[in-house]
Amino acid sequence: MVALPYELFRWGEGVKMIQQHYYTRERKGIFSRTPGYDTVAKSKGLYEGFITSTLQGMCFYEAPASLAGEEDTLKYPRALFCVNTEDDKMIIGQSVFAGKDYTGQRNRYFTHNYIISEDERDKYIANPDRIIYSSGFAREYDIEKGMVISEVSEIARSKNDDCFNSIEELFLATGMNIELFTNLIKACFDSAQYGKKIYIVLDSESNKVTELAKGMLKYLYRGLPFAVRRKIGFITYMKEPRMKDLINIVFLCKGSIKRLTTEIKAGYVFDLASKNFYLDGMDEEKDIFTHFVMDNIENGETLNDFFYKADKSCIEDKLSISEYEGLLQPIEEKKTNVKVTEETKKEFEDKESVNYDPVEVSSIWKKIINFIEKLIFKKI
Repeated sequence: MVALPYELFRWGEGVKMIQQHYYTRERKGIFSRTPGYDTVAKSKGLYEGFITSTLQGMCFYEAPASLAGEEDTLKYPRALFCVNTEDDKMIIGQSVFAGKDYTGQRNRYFTHNYIISEDERDKYIANPDRIIYSSGFAREYDIEKGMVISEVSEIARSKNDDCFNSIEELFLATGMNIELFTNLIKACFDSAQYGKKIYIVLDSESNKVTELAKGMLKYLYRGLPFAVRRKIGFITYMKEPRMKDLINIVFLCKGSIKRLTTEIKAGYVFDLASKNFYLDGMDEEKDIFTHFVMDNIENGETLNDFFYKADKSCIEDKLSISEYEGLLQPIEEKKTNVKVTEETKKEFEDKESVNYDPVEVSSIWKKIINFIEKLIFKKI
C-alpha cells in the first residue's frame, strides 16, 4: 500500500491548512515590478486584500544600534510575533536581519508569516507553547524558485529557547517578583479590553532578549483566560516603542525607552532594567483570580482546565477579571471548608492521642477496685 502524505490525511479530516507568506527587499515582488520591499512568495490560499491590508503591515524590523556593522546575521535578535486579526485568523511570524540584498549594498530584513485559520486557531490558543516555541521559519528565499510556496499542515516547534524550568528562575533572571507578575496579568486584561499597549524592557543585551521574552510569555500565557489570549498579540523584540496595530505586548532591550511620551503613557511600562514602572490606572489590589493563578502557575493543566470551563460558561464579559472571580468563589470556599475540616480533625486526633501518666492510671484503678470490694463485702 502506498503511503499517502500527512497533508492528505489532514485534508481528509477537514482540517484547514496553514498558509505561508514571505516578505523582503528584492528586484521585484508579487505586487511591485520595481526594486524594494514586497511580498516575494505566498501560499495559494492567501488573498491579495488580506496580504496588503494586514500581512504586510506586520513585516518590519530595525536592527539594534549596538550591532551596527556586524555581518553575522545570527547575532541579531529574532523578532517573533503573534497577532489575532479582526476576522479571527492568527498570524505567527518572525522577522530577522538578513544581511545584504541582491545589490550587495543595502541591508534588508526578511519576514516569514504563518497564517492560521479561525477553525484551527483555538488549538494554539489552548496550547500557547505551540505559538511561543514555533520554529521552521525561513531567513531567505530565492525568487527564481517561483512566487508560490506550499501550505503546511502544522508549524514545527523547538524548545531550544525554553530557558526556565520554574517561575522562580524567571524571577531571578528578569528581576520580576510575584507582585509585578500579577500586575502584568492585569495589564493583559486591560490590553484585551481597551487596546492598551504593554512595554516590557528587559535588563538584557539584544542577543538574549528573544530568549527571555519567550520565557516570560510561557508563564504569562498560562495565567490568561482563552478570551484574553484571543485578543492580544506580542512581539519579542523591537528596537524602540512603535505603535503597531494588533501588537499589545512589546519586548524591548534595556535603554530603549528614553522618555515617557504621551503615546507610551497611554499604556503600561514594565522597565525591569531601570526598575521604573508606569502603571497609571491599574487596579493593583489583591484579588482571588491572580491568587488562584499564582497558586497553580507551575501546573498548566490545572489552569487550562479552569479556563476551558470558564470559556464554555455563561459569564457576560470574559475580558473582565472580576467575572472569573465569581467562578472561583465556590472553589475558594470549598478549599477553606476543607482546611477547617482538616484542622478540626487534627484537633480531635490530638485530644484522642493524649498521653496519660501510668502511675495515675494505676492509682485510679486501685481506688475503683477498693470501692467494688467494699460494696461486695458490705452486701455479704
